[in-house]
Amino acid sequence: LARLDTPGLLSQLDRYPYGCTEQVTSVAMPLLYLSRIAESAGLGARAETDQRIATAITQVLSRQAANGSFGLWRPQSGDFWLDAYVTDFLSRARAEGHHVPERAFDMAIDNLSNRVNYASDFDRGGEALAYALYVLAREGAASMSDLRYYGDEKADAFATPLARAQIGAALASYGDQLRADRLFGHAAESLGATTERRGWRSDYGTMMRDRAGVLTLVAEANSTAVDTDILVRDLVAVGRTRRSTQEAVWTLLASHALMKSPQTQLEVDGALQEGPFVRVLS
Repeated sequence: LARLDTPGLLSQLDRYPYGCTEQVTSVAMPLLYLSRIAESAGLGARAETDQRIATAITQVLSRQAANGSFGLWRPQSGDFWLDAYVTDFLSRARAEGHHVPERAFDMAIDNLSNRVNYASDFDRGGEALAYALYVLAREGAASMSDLRYYGDEKADAFATPLARAQIGAALASYGDQLRADRLFGHAAESLGATTERRGWRSDYGTMMRDRAGVLTLVAEANSTAVDTDILVRDLVAVGRTRRSTQEAVWTLLASHALMKSPQTQLEVDGALQEGPFVRVLS
């Protein structure tokens, strides 16, 4: 928690002044898992956090188009990566017990399935496709043959380390740990080999975001193919205090995944303890 500045990043997102769909989603996503830390940081009790999540769900669904996709400021279609990101949030919210209207969620999943089914082949790219497959796999709606094809034949064609890790995580959720570990290793290696792109990226990302995302997915899958301590060290070494919404949210998701990992549980007097632990100094 301290190394990744979890309370500080939650506070930073809480102060974010804008409200496009990506930003609304980014502010709410970590609250699904880190409400206790948010409360200790003075961001509201659990009931307030739940209300903020409910408000975010309502807000993003107000921007859902008839085909199930999402626009940045109004109902609109065309941004495949944003569709996957918002659907990821809705999927995680449902899993944590928050109310997401069934019809709206089904439309979001159907939209991702349709986009995957009609996706064009690529020699370099595939960021949105990888994210969509990851979300669909977590919902049991991805095709195993698709995942194996993209994992075996297109791993080098994905343009970002995060995309490779998302295919790995999708395979892990279907029990194919061997392929998943290979892709996780490939993603981690490419973090050091990929140069930062200048300007805006269509997947809203940076190399710092990708590093945090790879860390999150490796930890969520409990994979031992990558040394997560090295990823944490490299993420902390960046040293920037002000981060984009994407950099902040994926770092917070990494914090949660690491806290849930069997390798990082705290043992007191021989008994495993529930986390996270926050010491508040008066």
